[in-house]
Order: sequence, then C-alpha cells, then structure tokens
Amino acid sequence: MRHLVMNLVIDWKKTLLSLIIPVLAISCWPKDYEETGIIVVNNGLENHVQMRFFSDGLPSGQKIVSKTGKGEIFRGKDTARIVVINQILQADSIVMIFDNKRIEKHYLYTYEPVGHSLFNSDSYQHDGNTSTYTIDAKNYENAELCDGPCQ
Repeated sequence: MRHLVMNLVIDWKKTLLSLIIPVLAISCWPKDYEETGIIVVNNGLENHVQMRFFSDGLPSGQKIVSKTGKGEIFRGKDTARIVVINQILQADSIVMIFDNKRIEKHYLYTYEPVGHSLFNSDSYQHDGNTSTYTIDAKNYENAELCDGPCQ
C-alpha cells in the first residue's frame, strides 16, 4: 500500500512539474521574439473619411482618426500570441463618416456590415503579419445618409 501511495505522489509531482515548467518558460519568453500582428486601415476613396471607435457605447482607443483622399488612416499592432482584431482596434463598434454626410456602422459581435466588416478577418488582405482593410465604394454605398451633419 505504501508503495502505491509513493507512486501516486511521484506521478502527481511529475504532472505538476509538466504543467508549471511550460508556464514559466512562456512567461520568461522575450517579447522581441514574439510576432507582432499589424492592422492597417486604408482609405481607398477620394472622400474625407472619419473613424470613431467605441467600446460599450463610449469612445475608446484612438477616439477619432480621419483622412481625406487615399492613404493610410489607421495603424495598430499587438504582440499577443494570437492577434485579435478588436483588441488592436480597441473597440467593439466603429463608425465611419464620409464627407460628414454619410455614416456606416461596424459591430464586433454581429460582423456588420455583412461581408465587409472591420471586425471580420476575411475582410482584410493578409500579407505576412500585416492585415490591411481598405475602405472602398462598397463602404460608401452601405453608408446611410445623415439627417444633417453626421454626429
């Protein structure tokens, strides 16, 4: 009986060590060796585009970014082991405003607008560790007219 108990204790210690050692090794891993995921949002239109970021209905992250004409409007990165788009965007919803006349809303939990959401990885072009979303005519057409200036 004593031999059985000793074997159980030894097995328990081996199991515990096999769990603790990888956790310690990962926590000591230098951040320089981790792959950085980069999210880029480009304005592919000649229009003025403004992006507003929200989390739980309140402004979050970069608050507002804007760009008139074609080019990069947003760049964010994350050194997490698994890059999650909404963590880089620091939002659960994003509003895009076109020329202060049209508005398009993007939502994390419903991947709206369908087929071209800022929160859906399939809407991005992926090149290595960089994922690029391009605001295009589809976004503009999806955008609703504002009743007066967009807020």
